[in-house]
Amino acid sequence: MKSIVLIPAFNEEVAIGSIIDKSLKYVDDALVIDDGSSDNTSKIAISHGAKVITNKTNQGKGVALKKGFNAVRDYDVVVTIDGDGQHNPDEIPAIIKPILDGTADLVNGSRYLDGFEENTPAYRRVGQRVLDIATNISCGIHVTDSQSGFRAFSKKAVGCFRFRDTGFGIESEMLADAADNNLKILEVPITVRYDVDGSTKNPVSHGVGVLLKIIKDKFIRTFKK
Repeated sequence: MKSIVLIPAFNEEVAIGSIIDKSLKYVDDALVIDDGSSDNTSKIAISHGAKVITNKTNQGKGVALKKGFNAVRDYDVVVTIDGDGQHNPDEIPAIIKPILDGTADLVNGSRYLDGFEENTPAYRRVGQRVLDIATNISCGIHVTDSQSGFRAFSKKAVGCFRFRDTGFGIESEMLADAADNNLKILEVPITVRYDVDGSTKNPVSHGVGVLLKIIKDKFIRTFKK
């Protein structure tokens, strides 16, 4: 089965090479969507064997994923992983196994499947819990890490997503689309590094923004049914 890893990236020249190298041990190809980086992200990605799609300006993670998914329709397995080094590409085999076994169409890598780790910052625990509850109620599912960017998708799943949200609300939106299309969703545990979090967004305002987008998306989906 042909597989590829999608890596949305914005100014990730420090980590991107290592992520590509490790990922290519487990998948056939790597595609980096450089979302308007001002550093050498694209140049380094190419030098490490990845294909690259470049946005001239920073348009948001949702836009980056949309462009990536539109480019990988011929692959049997698609993995998404963040470009900042928080995720461990050596866990890709565990992420894609349910896809290969035919037991899932979307595999969600969960940082919290076994509960919160002691090193998880308090603000993350509260914010994550709120977003998980909102996502689960909105989608009629049960996941423990609705904001995970480390996921695997079957070929059947790739064409099911709307990509309306341009930013980080895309993670919850994709779960909603998966549920609406009756895809089989499964979670597997993953690890995470918080010491490499490169986000420049205020975590509180970011969380509130995502929550409002989840509520808005629920309204839109309900109205269209």
